[in-house]
Amino acid sequence: MNFNISTRATQFTLLALLAGAIATVMAQKCPKDCHCDLDQKGRYRTYCNKVEWINPPTDDFEPGVEVLIIANARHPIIVGPVFQFFNKLEVLRVIDGYLPSVGDRSFWGLVRLKTIDLSRNNITQLSMESFRGQDNLIELDLSRNRLDNIASGTFTHMKELKTLHLIDNSITMLNARLFLHLAKLKYLDLSHNSIDDLPPETFKDVQDLKVLKCRGCRLSNINPQIYNILTHLTELDLGQNQIKFLDREEFLDLRHLRSLRLDGNQLSVIVDELFTNQKGLTFLDVSRNRLAKIADRAFENLSNLTFLDASYNKLSHIEPVCFRPLRSLQTLNISGNLQLDLSEMEDTIQVIQNVTGLVVADMGALPLNLFVPFRRLSALNLSGNHIDNITLQIIEPLANLSFLDLSRNQLNGIPERYATQLAAITDVKLENNPLICDWCHMGPLIMHARKLKYGLPWQEVPRCFLPERLREVRIDGLDQDGVEDCMEVIVDEDHDAASTSHNFLEQAGSVSILAACGLIIFILLAIIVVSTALCLSRHRARYYTHEDKRDTILEKNTETPTITTGSEINFKFPYNERVCTIDEMCIPPPPPPPGKVAPATPADRTAETVALIEYGSRIGSIPGDEPGPTSGPRTVTISSISQTASIHPDAPTATLVAAAAAATATAAPNGTGKPFTPKSILRKRTDTGL
Repeated sequence: MNFNISTRATQFTLLALLAGAIATVMAQKCPKDCHCDLDQKGRYRTYCNKVEWINPPTDDFEPGVEVLIIANARHPIIVGPVFQFFNKLEVLRVIDGYLPSVGDRSFWGLVRLKTIDLSRNNITQLSMESFRGQDNLIELDLSRNRLDNIASGTFTHMKELKTLHLIDNSITMLNARLFLHLAKLKYLDLSHNSIDDLPPETFKDVQDLKVLKCRGCRLSNINPQIYNILTHLTELDLGQNQIKFLDREEFLDLRHLRSLRLDGNQLSVIVDELFTNQKGLTFLDVSRNRLAKIADRAFENLSNLTFLDASYNKLSHIEPVCFRPLRSLQTLNISGNLQLDLSEMEDTIQVIQNVTGLVVADMGALPLNLFVPFRRLSALNLSGNHIDNITLQIIEPLANLSFLDLSRNQLNGIPERYATQLAAITDVKLENNPLICDWCHMGPLIMHARKLKYGLPWQEVPRCFLPERLREVRIDGLDQDGVEDCMEVIVDEDHDAASTSHNFLEQAGSVSILAACGLIIFILLAIIVVSTALCLSRHRARYYTHEDKRDTILEKNTETPTITTGSEINFKFPYNERVCTIDEMCIPPPPPPPGKVAPATPADRTAETVALIEYGSRIGSIPGDEPGPTSGPRTVTISSISQTASIHPDAPTATLVAAAAAATATAAPNGTGKPFTPKSILRKRTDTGL
């Protein structure tokens, strides 16, 4: 009786204290667009979101505020001496804003300040005076800013600092003595910066560091002197870098290491005795490398290792001797090693049969008797292994499961003999399976869910994929009368629902193949078009080149062509005009009447033409008939010959010779005779009717 009275009195006292605290909070100031309350530790907290002001309106704040959070400010907040107003402040967070810089001595006098969070801003530089006066600061977060170069001694005034976050900045180089006077620093995160080297001089002032994270940098190797300096490291994260090889003496000095992450690098082999001195190592992640081999003695002395992740590598076989030193192993992940044939690893499986957690995802077809030795298995991940209603029997030997992941498979239903087993598991994941919600496929599981008082205990209840009208509906929310029979579902759908369910993931693969084929065809067409365009352009270039050469030749031959009466006759014709020879001008004569002699042939005509030209040459060279000093050379043209003596084109040779002689005798002595050009030939040809 007395105990009950004292218990009730205590409850009333607590309620009274809580009511008093709430009343105190209600009576205190709280700025506009801010929310004021007590945090989990009972500290007075003010949370301001999307505020319009640049400087905090100190008149609207309670001077006794202990936690101040300013998030998503619409304008850049000025971090300066105005914050000295909050003399009882213990936690300050100015996040997700446009903060460009930190003013000198902005936090001077805030001796109770323990945490400063300025993450996700636009800070580009810091000075040695930015944090002056923060001798009691324990945690500083400058993640996701734009810091590119931090000068040595920037943090020298924070001698009590234990945690420093510099994640995702633009840091490319770590200056020597960067962490000067930070002897108490225990946690340092430099992840996701463009750092390709870790100078040992940088870490000489933080030799008691426990956690070092350099994830997502550009490190290809680590200077061994760093491990000689940081001998107290318990957690090392070098994931997502470019490390290709680790020597067996790489971690020789890290005797206190408990967690090591090497995932996302380019390692091809784990050599023997790499972790000889890491007897206390409990967590090892070597996933997403290029591991083709794990040496037989690679895990020597790792008797305390409880978690090993070797997933998504190129392993084809793991010897039993490799896992034999791992006597404390609880969780093993070998997912994504497509070349690993588990049916040939019976001896290795016998060595690891006592594990309680196993991840075998994205491995393809699995042996149906794979899990017979795993009697203690409580957590199993089988996602992405093409398991269907038939191959689901692989889980039948597992009676102690509390977690089972069957997502991303080809299950279109749960057979009745496995529905009871799945309903008894604490959490089952069936997402991304083409489940058909009818009595034929999901009826047994639906009935088991209805029998349970609180329904299925799973975090995510399965959702229907077919029929279409029930898509994305939870199976525990189905109306019993609305669930279709198996045959009706198949008839009502556009195509076989079971076939759709079974091949749902394969169809996605077919779409990918079709897309790849389309891309290849597009590339080939593009190559053909580009090649054709290049050929046409080259042809056009050659064409215009020949045209230029042709124009040049034509320009050189635009002079008036003449036939001189000297010792030789020169014919010069432009290339762009058609030249008609005497042979062309002579139209074949009509056939002679009977009894008459046939006209001369073209061959005879050619000989006559030659004789005519020779005759004109001889006439032009008659002695005593040379031109005078003021007269030019004689010019004899065919047109003049024709004008001097009207002759028929079919006239005999004697007539042509006489005409040539007459034309030569009447030629102008001063060289003013009509020049001989193709046009004159054409004109005469027209005049004569040829």
